Amino acid sequence: MDCYAHFPSLVYRVEKPDWVKQTLEATQKYYSNAQNNSPIAQTEQMANDPALKFLGEYLSASAYEILRQQGYDMQKYEIYVAGLWGQDITNQGGTNVHVHKNSQMCGWFFLETTEGGAYPIYQDTRMNKQMVELDYVQGQELTNASSQVHFNDVVPGTILLSNSWVPHQLVQNRVEAQAKALHFTICHREKLCSTY
Repeated sequence: MDCYAHFPSLVYRVEKPDWVKQTLEATQKYYSNAQNNSPIAQTEQMANDPALKFLGEYLSASAYEILRQQGYDMQKYEIYVAGLWGQDITNQGGTNVHVHKNSQMCGWFFLETTEGGAYPIYQDTRMNKQMVELDYVQGQELTNASSQVHFNDVVPGTILLSNSWVPHQLVQNRVEAQAKALHFTICHREKLCSTY
């Protein structure tokens, strides 16, 4: 029987370990000012920091190309990093499942990780599947029955990108060591028409 995979939910991954030191240095002032009275501290917005321009340009260019490859008419749009903030995840810290409205793509750049620490989980986007879900075989392989994917192998320098409508979370940090990541959103704006 023929089989067709329609409406995929894609997560993109690239490793940039050479950027970790520079990024940690540029973001340290934000992490120092973050309120650390909860298991997950979030920094102020840092998308417009000149020291992080290299990262913003890379993320914007990557998102543009991903969206183009997905079939969007990118000649009509400009892409930019609208949100960029640090997350400092301590013992028992994590996030609930969420999506990012008013943006096209989102993701993380991991700066510090440890075994047993917080890592991302992406949830199934097929919401109607949950209404008729069968028990499925638990295993290492992802199948059509899988309802989530665990990225429990992120390391300093891992960048993950997905469409903003893909539900995601940071699983709870189960160790004393902190995990640090930059979470970001990438938005679009229409290019102005130059002919009247």
